[in-house]
Amino acid sequence: RLSRNFIFAFIGIILLSKCTYDKIEVPEPSLPDTVSYKLNIQPMFNSICNNIGCHSGINPSSGLNLTDSVSYNNLFIKHEIDTLSPTRSNLYIFMNSNMPPSGRVPYDAALVLKWITQKARDN
Repeated sequence: RLSRNFIFAFIGIILLSKCTYDKIEVPEPSLPDTVSYKLNIQPMFNSICNNIGCHSGINPSSGLNLTDSVSYNNLFIKHEIDTLSPTRSNLYIFMNSNMPPSGRVPYDAALVLKWITQKARDN
């Protein structure tokens, strides 16, 4: 009887040790070869940043209005972009750390960094 219990325990240990749970990772979408301000960056601002009380309207957060007609110029007037040291750009730093307040979006920060690295053109 003891050997029978031992065999069942041994088989149970073997079976349990074979069970693994693979972490399911959802890959980030790939970044475009050339990042377009009009096609990639502004639509991101429109969906994430231009909420009431954030970066739009007459009193935008931090004085940075990111609505369609003024966003590009405001990024440079407010010194948010540094094309010589892209990782030191305020826009990238904030997006990579605490913006949006609802949670960091790594893909969007990577997209912004690539756009800045490509000299932050108004394309």
